[in-house]
Amino acid sequence: MTRRGALIVAGLILALASCPGAHAGPLPGLFDSETMDDTYDIRIHLPASYHEEPERTYPLVVTLDANYWFDETSSLSNGFQAAPGGLIELTDALVAAEMVPEVILVGVGYPGEMQRWRDYHGSPNLFFAFLRSELLPALRAQYHISDEDAVLFGHSSGAAFVVYAFLIAAIYGTDCFPHVLAVSGDYTHAEHAIHERESSLARRVDANRVTPVGSLYLAYGGIEEARFRLPTRDLYAQIESRQYEQVRLRLTRFIGCDHGTVVLPAFREGLRWTIGDLSGNPDG
Repeated sequence: MTRRGALIVAGLILALASCPGAHAGPLPGLFDSETMDDTYDIRIHLPASYHEEPERTYPLVVTLDANYWFDETSSLSNGFQAAPGGLIELTDALVAAEMVPEVILVGVGYPGEMQRWRDYHGSPNLFFAFLRSELLPALRAQYHISDEDAVLFGHSSGAAFVVYAFLIAAIYGTDCFPHVLAVSGDYTHAEHAIHERESSLARRVDANRVTPVGSLYLAYGGIEEARFRLPTRDLYAQIESRQYEQVRLRLTRFIGCDHGTVVLPAFREGLRWTIGDLSGNPDG
């Protein structure tokens, strides 16, 4: 085995370990990750009924890049703001319209310099381990989260990561995030790894070793650059050709949207399609 292969295997073993991390203290707030040797800014938005119905559990929606999209303080580095209230405002509107159930919305961000490259491309197995074995147990210990319907959302490089995480979870039979929303993926530095993992999953399915279960939602803007559009379409075609019996798959092109403006409409449709009023759609 090559050194690179050994590092990948080691990372996967760590990603599938179930030991809790070093974080102590309530969330939201700063979260010290032992796996990543770094601190994250964890933001949380609770549903309106949360404190009124203490016995009720809620679906979990985890969004990457909270610095960009989560709330009224979020914006891109160029100042672009998807909406005044970010994903919080959009989620509340969907709940009010009865398009999705009430959810616990969690944003994973950075208190200082953003480490997106490291987390999504450099050490994706370790970042997956952080989400699965550190952040999720901490959230479940503090909040009333249902055992099903967890959603992971990512955009651009974050979209490439959530697809990778979906495939890794399927290969090794863990369902920590059964629903994934991958919007306007930047697969420039992840395309080879993703296609390798998808091929590995197909081989395991053919050998009756695993049965992938979940929902994978892909979207892109109609006026985006080709480097976002074409790999997304290719990825959809590759996964669709496998005909995984228990994987729901959808691809949506949002006409007139670019790399930034596609986020809100795609998040809206993706959430409705995975856990909301479109989840029974036989076409998706």
